[in-house]
Amino acid sequence: MPFGLCDTCVHQQIVRNTRGSVFSLCRRSRDDPRYPRYPRMPVVECGGHEPRGDAPADAAPAAGGDAVS
Repeated sequence: MPFGLCDTCVHQQIVRNTRGSVFSLCRRSRDDPRYPRYPRMPVVECGGHEPRGDAPADAAPAAGGDAVS
């Protein structure tokens, strides 16, 4: 399942549980309470998005400084 912007973000950590479920953890949530630990998917706008080096060029972050929407 695609996680939206999170799939191209340096702050994403994929978490799998013992039952096979997969979650997208936002590591920004550790230091900034504006970001939910496990945001609702798919994330289409996020002021904290930072593209990974392997992210496609068209996966630019949304404008604004708001947290996840």
